[in-house]
Amino acid sequence: MLEAAHYDPYGLDGTATCARLVQGVADLNAALGSDFTVMNEKKENAAGKLAEAGGKSLVGGLIPFRGLVREVSGAAPAQRRLNAAIDAGYARRGFLRGIAYARRCRGLGDGS
Repeated sequence: MLEAAHYDPYGLDGTATCARLVQGVADLNAALGSDFTVMNEKKENAAGKLAEAGGKSLVGGLIPFRGLVREVSGAAPAQRRLNAAIDAGYARRGFLRGIAYARRCRGLGDGS
């Protein structure tokens, strides 16, 4: 799903009916996690975020030339490809939701 979105996030394939739009959004939700909704804001755990940042910094400091190792091993390019696919998935989901709203489709899981 994300690979298809990566190649054509704004393509009109799969937008012929409300059922296909709703299914496309559901498939992307399964791959990306739930979509953002205004009323579902969660409070951040400041201590948890601080510990996470400290842990990442510690790991980064313990492995000398970590960035170089990631480039040579192929991990960094793979991560960039994954991030690009995820970004395209977010764009595709927003695009599909926009079309669904314009067509007044029901079943997007947001009270419509």
